[in-house]
Amino acid sequence: MRASLRRRILLTPADRERSAFVTVPFEVPPGTSRIELGYGYEGQGRPGAASVIDLGLIDPRGSAFPRFPGFRGWSGSARTRAVITTRGATPGYLPGPLAPGTWQVLLGLSRVPPKGVEVEVQVDALEEAGEPPHPLPGPPRPGPPDRGRGWYVGDLHAHTHHSDAPGSLAELAAEAARAGLDFLAVTDHNTTSHLPHLRACSDRVLLVPGEEVTTTRGHMNAWGLDRLVDFRWQTDAELRAVIDEARTRGCVLSASHPVSPGMSWTPGYDLPLDALEVWHGPSGERNLETLAAWQGLLRAGRRVVGLGGSDHHCGRPGRPLASPTVWVLADSLTVEGIVEGLRMGRVVIVAPGVPPPHLVAERDGRRWEIGDTVPPGGRVRVRCPAGTRLVTALGEVEPDAELDLAEHGFVRGELWEPGRRWPPIALTNPIWGRP
Repeated sequence: MRASLRRRILLTPADRERSAFVTVPFEVPPGTSRIELGYGYEGQGRPGAASVIDLGLIDPRGSAFPRFPGFRGWSGSARTRAVITTRGATPGYLPGPLAPGTWQVLLGLSRVPPKGVEVEVQVDALEEAGEPPHPLPGPPRPGPPDRGRGWYVGDLHAHTHHSDAPGSLAELAAEAARAGLDFLAVTDHNTTSHLPHLRACSDRVLLVPGEEVTTTRGHMNAWGLDRLVDFRWQTDAELRAVIDEARTRGCVLSASHPVSPGMSWTPGYDLPLDALEVWHGPSGERNLETLAAWQGLLRAGRRVVGLGGSDHHCGRPGRPLASPTVWVLADSLTVEGIVEGLRMGRVVIVAPGVPPPHLVAERDGRRWEIGDTVPPGGRVRVRCPAGTRLVTALGEVEPDAELDLAEHGFVRGELWEPGRRWPPIALTNPIWGRP
């Protein structure tokens, strides 16, 4: 038994204007054990090509937004073909039962030239499963020992061959262990195919489930997910629906590299985001723009957490892992502990090898740490490492200052090497003085 689809589609700027996604339906007959999917177009894979078309797959459970129940995989423009079987799938795609019925090839219209682009789609539904292109995950490992409440070091932004990096998840976990990290968030683009493999890949580093929700209007990292966060939003209202749905599941959401060319965050910040990637490794001095935007949000009373990430692509040089490094004050070295530490803003971002600077507020024998809210009741003394700039909603204040945080709103720390514009040595999140 074999069912095939061969179809050529002309995609135009008018199609892109109507929607960033096009679907191509095909039938999967009963007894199918293997689906082979491929596509091609002029200039495919060439740097700077006029056309960039992405590839994904939807099963008969459908594409209802924003839960996307039938999602079976996404490879963006990183692959030309994919294979799905019950026992394994090409990274980026989900193995499992191949239900008979109407499936859909999902095409993302990332870049369409004025003349349009002709895309050829090929699908084969086969009775024999053959060899799986990627095995199912092995048994879960015990993971690193939990040291209880304390500061844990890691990286929040990294990719594997489950999206657009050449290296495997096991290779990435080994890198993280060599770097001495306690945790590493794996944030592959628009897929969850890596999630079942996380617990099987390392007993030395906690691998945190993540997804970089990737669109032409900006990228958004999500941590703590158990299934896909829908990436098909096109309007601000649709993005708000995605954010609301993901947050009901306990995810923490952050705008990624907001000012990076070609990946800038265009929807603005009047959305219920939890965080902002204020220190994106490859963005260099452009991060100063994000730092200023973050300060503006904090001054307005928005409890947006400042985060950092290397955007490391395993197996590809140029974006070193853990540069910057993130320290999280967590109740436990567990996914739940790290995600909750992010949500609470108990976070410090530092240059590689730098320990977390301790910023505390003291009053009448009580101490408050980063992420805490100081209750009303008078002035506090702020303690910080030598050379730290203390920043509040009213501007910069002297180290070891006594502050009325109800008036100043918050206090956070910045540590800089004299004369250097970027990068800093360390950035802390605030201690808050307002509810």
